Amino acid sequence: MRKKIYIAAFLMTATMAFSQVIVGGASNPSPNSMFSIVNKEDNSAQSKGMMIPTVNNETELPLYNTSQTNRFDKDPSMQGMIMYRKDIQRVVVYDGDQWKPTFYESGGRTTRASMNPTTAESDFPSVGCILIGCGQKDVPFGFYSNTLDGDKLGIIDPQGAVNSDFSNFTFKESGFYKILISLKVKTSGIHVSPPVISFRALKNGAILARNDVPLNEAILITAGANRVGTMEFLAMFDKGDKLKVQVSGGVSILTVADIYKIVPTDGTFISIEKL
Repeated sequence: MRKKIYIAAFLMTATMAFSQVIVGGASNPSPNSMFSIVNKEDNSAQSKGMMIPTVNNETELPLYNTSQTNRFDKDPSMQGMIMYRKDIQRVVVYDGDQWKPTFYESGGRTTRASMNPTTAESDFPSVGCILIGCGQKDVPFGFYSNTLDGDKLGIIDPQGAVNSDFSNFTFKESGFYKILISLKVKTSGIHVSPPVISFRALKNGAILARNDVPLNEAILITAGANRVGTMEFLAMFDKGDKLKVQVSGGVSILTVADIYKIVPTDGTFISIEKL
């Protein structure tokens, strides 16, 4: 009799190991899921949630070790493990190196940089355009607003000093980021068609996002057109990826010659937020 019980238990374990496990329902909502919890949504009394392991604070997380620089031992076999921290009210995930919150409040993990407002106009980043084409220019940023600028993500170019201009942002964490670029542009050329400047976000040297911003709306001869243009997008970055902002002009057969200048004002900045 005991042998039959052992055999039945073994067969049940084998079935569980090679089949889909469903809790709370008779059918699996996804054929690609090997473990599904089906919620009864008819009313609040039948709606049930799933509790994942919780800890009160960081010190209770597995692998916590104050002797480590990031306070956690490394264990690649645990990569992807999740728990809930009550003190920060966030689900945290272990990436093989440390525990990190999965989401942040708006503005909680943001790097913002601007341009030096005391820069002389002769030193403004500029791009020249003639009939045969336009040049391109990296936009230098720094921390010039005491109230707004900061590097909570720690992604300024490690080769540059915090109080100097830099072009690259080097990401320290993989994940999704929201990027907002705002630049005030001045053009000093003569046109018959509206002048256009191209904003470009480059990831590791390749164009990731682009926005062509017309500097005036009317089709007429202009000189000294000014406009603040913006570009906002979401993107995935891996640890070690580099981001920089570049500008280039748009040229047509109706453009004789043109100079596009980036003006360092309150409307010229970049904001990078970790989602």
